Amino acid sequence: MENSDTNEASGTPRIDIVTGKASLATNVQFRFGTRTIQATGSAADRCHPNVLLLRIEQTFVQYAIQFLFQVLSTVTGSWIESKFPEWFLPERIVLKFQKLNWEEEFDNELIAYHKLQPIQGLTIPKLFGITQYNNTRALILSDIGGYCVATPEGAVLDEQDMRPLTYHAFKSLHDLGVSHGDAKLDNFHLVTDDGKDKIMIVDLESADYEQTEEELAYTAKTKTNFVMRQYHNHLECMKHDCVLLPKRPLRA
Repeated sequence: MENSDTNEASGTPRIDIVTGKASLATNVQFRFGTRTIQATGSAADRCHPNVLLLRIEQTFVQYAIQFLFQVLSTVTGSWIESKFPEWFLPERIVLKFQKLNWEEEFDNELIAYHKLQPIQGLTIPKLFGITQYNNTRALILSDIGGYCVATPEGAVLDEQDMRPLTYHAFKSLHDLGVSHGDAKLDNFHLVTDDGKDKIMIVDLESADYEQTEEELAYTAKTKTNFVMRQYHNHLECMKHDCVLLPKRPLRA
């Protein structure tokens, strides 16, 4: 995603209220390992046409094969899943395909996912693998659910509750030597997992791996402050536009 963190004239964070339902449902088909995936879905929102939210449609034979692999995994453990991830996909996935002339950014995001493997599915989406879609490389990711913080539904926490969740998300990346490079609100999702709220981070195309431990500790705080300034402005904008939803208690 293009970096547009600040308003160049004022130096203040630029806020865009992201709205969904950007496109009609479409049929998608691609090959992943030994399996042909057929799915239906649409773009995540109007700002991210290269991110498709998909629901996999399976034939009876595919259900049977998937069940067989799941049975085998009880004997072999995670080994068989690592060899045949295509048969362990959840029903809902995200397909993020490379933007035109964004080869370096795609490669960089792939590096980030490998470096952040311990927190895949916890702080960032899980990466299942890479495929080709419309002659373009694409990441197959887990659907983290929740709501984008740049939407009214994702901005239902008070600022004092939002801050520690945001800091924890940044610190989770920094503990593994990765700094997120595109701290816009639409790259953060409010997710409830096992009854507890957390922030999950998406879009690692601009991730940075060159910072020292001291620099990462500092940027965890400064990036949190930057996101919280955006969040404050976002709440004010939604209040002015009469789309602000009632706040709810933090689920902890």
